[in-house]
Amino acid sequence: MENKEALDPINVAGVIACILAFVLIVWYNSSKRSQPQEASPPLLLSSGEEAAQPASGAAEAVSPAPFVSPGASSRIYDPKQPFRMPQSAALELGIPGYLQASLDPQGGGFTAVKLLQHNLSKTHQVQEHPAKVVLGHYDYPFLALNDSGSGLELGEPGYGAADNGGYSLRRLSKDQSLEISETWRPKEGSEYELEYVVTLRNLGADRLSLAGLRLEAGALPPSLSNQRKAKVGESSGGVSYGSPALRRAKNLKIRDVGSKMNAERQAQLMQTPANWLAVHSKYFLFYVRFNQNESFVGLEANMVAGLDNGLANGNQPERLHGRAILPPLSLEPGAEKRWEISAYVGPKDIRRLHAIGGNLENIMEMDRFFFWNVAWMGWLSRLLLTCMVWISKLFPASVGYGMGIVGITLVVKTLFWPLNHRSTVSMRKMSALNPELKKLRERYKDDPQKMYRKQQELFKANKVSQLGGCLPMLCQIPVFFALFNTFRNAIELRQAGFLWAVDLSMPDDLFFSLAGLPIRPFALMMGATMYLQQKLTPSPDPNQAKMMNMMSVVFIFMFYGMPSALTLYMSVNQLLSIAQMLFIRRLEARKGKTNPVIVTP
Repeated sequence: MENKEALDPINVAGVIACILAFVLIVWYNSSKRSQPQEASPPLLLSSGEEAAQPASGAAEAVSPAPFVSPGASSRIYDPKQPFRMPQSAALELGIPGYLQASLDPQGGGFTAVKLLQHNLSKTHQVQEHPAKVVLGHYDYPFLALNDSGSGLELGEPGYGAADNGGYSLRRLSKDQSLEISETWRPKEGSEYELEYVVTLRNLGADRLSLAGLRLEAGALPPSLSNQRKAKVGESSGGVSYGSPALRRAKNLKIRDVGSKMNAERQAQLMQTPANWLAVHSKYFLFYVRFNQNESFVGLEANMVAGLDNGLANGNQPERLHGRAILPPLSLEPGAEKRWEISAYVGPKDIRRLHAIGGNLENIMEMDRFFFWNVAWMGWLSRLLLTCMVWISKLFPASVGYGMGIVGITLVVKTLFWPLNHRSTVSMRKMSALNPELKKLRERYKDDPQKMYRKQQELFKANKVSQLGGCLPMLCQIPVFFALFNTFRNAIELRQAGFLWAVDLSMPDDLFFSLAGLPIRPFALMMGATMYLQQKLTPSPDPNQAKMMNMMSVVFIFMFYGMPSALTLYMSVNQLLSIAQMLFIRRLEARKGKTNPVIVTP
């Protein structure tokens, strides 16, 4: 009979379960966010720089609801039709130290919003005057009234004037029967919020009915970062909306608003009421919300053409674009209707979004756990982020968030110390049982069932759990998910440096490469420490030992494109595990328990 070494099914099942758990953690979210083409930095326009106007995308027109309006137009509505180029210089509104917004004084809406607290990019070289992140463009302005789907045709602006720190614009329909007044201003006491007020007044002698007016929610590229540098774990943004009827915000991914958005789905979305709408990239967003007890009666979401100018690599990524359909109205002669809209344009800061309410923080998906979104995972992710931010403030800014990651790793390791201690002791007992297990394999090599039974008796007599090594890892999976959610989405880590890592939200590339292959020390360190840990706790099963050693190499490839914050955490976690093992060995040596007593049944 051929001499074959029987595999313990429990050992094999345990190892496979551990491997599958980690694979699901790493790859599920990234596969959900795969996108058809690479993304680039958002529309970043320098002063005096004009971007090329994108062509309208081909899309099947969806007819708006029937209405009666003054000055009716025969234009065919196209959900992707861009605005015309502004005919006059933009006006500047802003919040000192936080944002500077360019407003079209004739057509209305913000054509660009510069975020003064956020730089466009960061390199190994010190930048004296780094470019700032600029969101938006004139072809799809933010907080602009779009009348092309209403049948209404407006005339030239009657007047525009500064108004209490903001700007007001008055326009009339071509038949002079409808007046539309719009006001934009920064929200008092806020850093990134704006207020938009629209007043419609019937100047005619007849009742006026109007439907199909839309509010522009802006357009953004899906991501700030180069996907070739961080494809795995990259949150790609989307178009999201919420309402009291929804338990959590509804997030439409790139494929949902791109290749999957056919005429039928667009028509269904146009009938979907919502209180708020957000267009967001990885780290930034445009957001609009009704202040009154009203809601948008429908939404539009699609991908629109990208631009050449202002992009770091000029590969013209398509942009996410959203519009909100305003409620239909009927005005008696002399009557007016006032809509108040709150808006936010700025970073996807979980604390700011949570304060705004309406489940807006759901767009960050900090509550992701395997295939589900669960509330307790969102709470755990926010808790870990809060702890990391608090720890980071104890150190200089140049290393603050890196030390925050090290600190949060120490906290997690301390909390799981009892469980890890029992696991380490169990694994050392398993190593001590290795000679006895080899004897059993040799003695019962022709009878696998009896060999398995004898192995179980040996484990039971020595109070050893075969899954003792995997148990702590499985128990820490929720914490790993929370940390993964945090490192993937937290804007605090964007451009936060640590040691040689320029940006903890990106892989830690050194300033040189090896034959074109980027060198990322944290990922290599993670694999090396994982291998060393396996050597310090050898498995009694040779097959299992080979599998676990191979996992050290596999994990390097899996994590090589991950944010350096995650590989830093994994490296520090492995180093602490090694230190814990050495400490336990030294403690046992002092107590004279270097070699555990083996009980033979």
